[in-house]
Amino acid sequence: MLMLLGATSLSGQQNEADQAWTEGRYETARIGYERVLQQDPNAARANLRLGILLSWRGKLDSSLVLIGRARIADPHDSEMRLAHARVHSWNKQYDVALALYDSMLTEQPGNRDAELARSQTLSWAGRLEEADSTYRVLIEKDPADRDARLGQAQVRAWRGKLEAAEQAYRAILERNPQDADASAGLAYVYYWQGDLAQARREAETALAVDSLHRGARELRHTLTEANRPAVEATAGWSNDSDRNTSFWQTLGSSAVIAKGLSAFGSVNALETSDPSRDATRVGAEAGLSLALGRVTLSGAAGARRIVPEVADPRTSATYRARLGYRPVSVLGFNAGYSRSPFDEIAALMERALDLELLEAGFDARPFTGSSIYAAGSELWLSDGNNRTGVLAGITQKLGRRLSVGLFGRTLSFERRGTGYFSPDRFSVLEATASYHVDTRTWGGSLGGGLGGQQVGKGGAAQTEWHLEGRVGRRWGIGNRIELFGLITNSAVSSTSGAFRYRSAGLTLRLGL
Repeated sequence: MLMLLGATSLSGQQNEADQAWTEGRYETARIGYERVLQQDPNAARANLRLGILLSWRGKLDSSLVLIGRARIADPHDSEMRLAHARVHSWNKQYDVALALYDSMLTEQPGNRDAELARSQTLSWAGRLEEADSTYRVLIEKDPADRDARLGQAQVRAWRGKLEAAEQAYRAILERNPQDADASAGLAYVYYWQGDLAQARREAETALAVDSLHRGARELRHTLTEANRPAVEATAGWSNDSDRNTSFWQTLGSSAVIAKGLSAFGSVNALETSDPSRDATRVGAEAGLSLALGRVTLSGAAGARRIVPEVADPRTSATYRARLGYRPVSVLGFNAGYSRSPFDEIAALMERALDLELLEAGFDARPFTGSSIYAAGSELWLSDGNNRTGVLAGITQKLGRRLSVGLFGRTLSFERRGTGYFSPDRFSVLEATASYHVDTRTWGGSLGGGLGGQQVGKGGAAQTEWHLEGRVGRRWGIGNRIELFGLITNSAVSSTSGAFRYRSAGLTLRLGL
């Protein structure tokens, strides 16, 4: 009799939990399923649904344990297999998830839910071309498949095909103007195209339909930060093995004036010394930045007051301009010109040198997660010397956080100058790697490079390396504080060509 009562009680608890689940009363369902598991730890449905509830709360490892227990009871149940694979993909275990989907599709060819979830996992894994292809197959089977169309639009946006993504999102919205996911996706496309006003309108449209839409809320936060006036202060220190030591401070501010037009300005100060002299510098500049579709323009002008210890003080004008053009989202060109005093160390402040720099380059993203860049430049100094140089590099993302690459640079001066690093040739080639971590409030990166350098045409090859890092915290809208540091033996990092250079500092940014 007691066994019969226990079975009846267990069945009743199971039915009550199932009813709560069906009605969307998930907290009540959770309590009911936990009571079921107290009596029968192997109850399949209770394990499955508790696992799903844990996955919604971000507790993915615990979720996988419970869903795994559920599958032991019925390893071929389609709902359990799909849930197991989905949580593996949410936990960034993409290969495991894809293997589960492939196994399921081998037994159940044409299972639409498995095919759709597999396509989503391919996109999250960065296999965007494959994801695009599988979404296309689903759409060919059912042109009205909204989820497949939405997934394809998202993948095309991630691949940088923003025009195609815009058309795909608009096609979904023509069928259903109240589709919050499509409106949010279209908002991101506008944001990546640089149309912040239209991006905000689409994000607000999505939030009018679903006020809790995560993607739209995050984009609105980003747009608010981008349009919010801000002030930024940086204090830093540097030192090299030639005993040049510097402390610098900058205070800058920026604000959006109109659509595509921003204003910025800054003041700066530098105190620098070597074993025999001291010098100081103060300066200020103001400028504008304009975005016109695929073209961006920026320019600034200012002045610096330079006060050496033994030479006469002087004031030197500074100005700079930059032009950028991106004909397609995966390819961009840029060119810039600047004029400024050559005043990085105390010895140079006494020389009263000015320099002018002309540079141009490009960047491209030919494949998913990869980028290629190159630039050339020519520098003219007021002592009659000049320098030419080129640099190039390639980087490739390995997963979401790790990137590796190769970087090379060469430069040459027409003649050897006095008081600054000016070899007839300098070359460096290094392999690089960096690791990035970003959460809602914290972010940081650690990167470095190892390779070889040659100073002078007849110089011997030397080992070259650098290590740099940053860590920071964000809060509110547009507020952050960040520590950064660098150490290297690259000769070109120091104005004097010293073979050890170190720097560190702190940046504080506050939205106004």
